[in-house]
Amino acid sequence: MTENPTSGRARLRDQRRPDLDSMYTINSDGSRNMIQVADVKGRWNTRRNLMFALLIVVYLIIPWINVGGRPAVLVDIPGRAAHFFGMSFTNQDFHLFFFVLIGIGLGLFLVTSIFGRVWCGFTCPQTVFMEGVFRPIERLIEGRRLDRIRRNEKGGADKVWRKALKHLAYLFLSWNLAIAFMCYFIPTREMLHAIPFFTGNTSALLWSLFWTAVLYFDYSWFREQTCLIICPYGRLQATLVDYDTVIIGYDEKRGEPRSKGVDSGGDCIDCRRCVDVCPTGIDIRNGLQLECIGCTNCIDACDTIMDKISKPQGLIRFDSSRGFETGVSKLLRARFWIYAAVMAALLGLFVVRAGDRKPFSVTVTRTRGLPFVVENGVIRNHYSMLLQNKTDESRVYFVKARQDALAGHAGIEFLIPQERIELAPFGDAPVTLFAMMPLSNYVAPEDFNFTFSDSAGGIADDVQVRFRGL
Repeated sequence: MTENPTSGRARLRDQRRPDLDSMYTINSDGSRNMIQVADVKGRWNTRRNLMFALLIVVYLIIPWINVGGRPAVLVDIPGRAAHFFGMSFTNQDFHLFFFVLIGIGLGLFLVTSIFGRVWCGFTCPQTVFMEGVFRPIERLIEGRRLDRIRRNEKGGADKVWRKALKHLAYLFLSWNLAIAFMCYFIPTREMLHAIPFFTGNTSALLWSLFWTAVLYFDYSWFREQTCLIICPYGRLQATLVDYDTVIIGYDEKRGEPRSKGVDSGGDCIDCRRCVDVCPTGIDIRNGLQLECIGCTNCIDACDTIMDKISKPQGLIRFDSSRGFETGVSKLLRARFWIYAAVMAALLGLFVVRAGDRKPFSVTVTRTRGLPFVVENGVIRNHYSMLLQNKTDESRVYFVKARQDALAGHAGIEFLIPQERIELAPFGDAPVTLFAMMPLSNYVAPEDFNFTFSDSAGGIADDVQVRFRGL
């Protein structure tokens, strides 16, 4: 006997409804409530899909772009270097990452304080790949929401082959996305010759399997739980938004009281279409919730219903709490200017620090044994340093004691076993130096400098050390 679609919809509506007291994706017994998200079309969905396509293309193509003979973005962990659109950085420049990380965080705070969780809905990788790649494949193979629900309840061969095909597609996509991610750490041309088995590179093989497993687990089963349980951003939302933050909300003044009829009550006919299309299973009519990722599905779904019942769009829309109550919003406020000022200061510090970067660095390292010895009436100090080439070209460096080093002491001698040092791109080498002084001339510990110079750029750097004695 064929099931009546109308009775199926009625049965679905009689099921548990989202509320503010529990997480809809978790049942009362602790088991998982798998959400079947309905498809939606509309102006916001079109904009999001365009954004998803752009971000995915950028993500996949950047490792293939060469700038200055190197990948546009490459983190070379074995070489302790990173390349970013023609600029090269070494482990000695890691402190610059602090400014970048804080700047990104403040930028996210700034955007959130004005537009809510627009990052989550439009640009977060979790959303981009879930809604832009994996969810469409699920719909293509398993059909519409109601078809998926009925097939899951009924079971049988039709369900099995569709599930198997979907998960095979998910595994294939997860592996490819993992390889694409690894291309930010291994040059693409090396990767092409190494995949799929990474012969001779066990670490790369294990990482590819690890990331494939993580992505497959996330997008095939964990899904919205990543946003609700793991990601802390939703919990920060309460401290970042205020009365004037633009969020996705429901206009209670216009929608209430809800009525199944078009000509009675408010404009909301309680069709629950906004709930059916929500990827985290919330009811936006309950107010702002940490589970809301700002995906705009509910806006498009509600606007479509409003068009069908000849009511104006915007019952669910982007607006601030002040806007829903008074019709007036204020975007540029004190919080915006504070965040903007701090971001500008960080950007200025980053530019200054990056501009002061020298093409090489010298680090004084700990010397094995005693820092000095006395032999035949002479004090000899031993210094160990590490010279690092921070450029992507071979360079020659010279080292000598500065002219005023230990000036005023008679009998000073400096022993530099290797005054000329040649280093490969991003290479480094240990440097050993000695300073000697007659014991009779020694008075107290005294600082002095060795000078390292780059033959190509003429840049010099003084390294301060201390001469010690009895």
